[in-house]
Amino acid sequence: MKIILSPTRGGEKSYPNQDFAIQLAKEMDAKLIFLYVSDVKFDNQLSTPVLIDLAAELEDMGAFLLAMAQERASKSGIKADIVVRSGTFRELVETLIPQYEVSTLVLGSSNEDSGHTSNDYMQQLSQALADAHIIEVLLLRDGQLLNEFKAAKN
Repeated sequence: MKIILSPTRGGEKSYPNQDFAIQLAKEMDAKLIFLYVSDVKFDNQLSTPVLIDLAAELEDMGAFLLAMAQERASKSGIKADIVVRSGTFRELVETLIPQYEVSTLVLGSSNEDSGHTSNDYMQQLSQALADAHIIEVLLLRDGQLLNEFKAAKN
């Protein structure tokens, strides 16, 4: 069975990309997994107990946001699994692709003015993941396909 992994931040701005992943799962008759990643290593000024509390809060928020995505998928006739992890986004995705035998990765590219990453970085990351794991990577913005990446042929 084909497996689609769709990392998402959740919330309204993520709906168009989630809808794309849900529709893709329908078309491919694939299993859909929504992923939420939190990373609290951004602030070394916080004490360990505060970081632990913050990490737990972020994971709870992620689980809630993914439950909403899961419910939206269910209303469309798709059973979606959810995975919440804490750590570095790229490292976690690299670990989860083989663990879940992902065949298609659906990534969102942020708008340059409001995003946390650049489009160039997302393009490079998409191709690197496609090459490293021999998978298809779809890069979206606002639910529209920007680019499709497949492993480069040697």
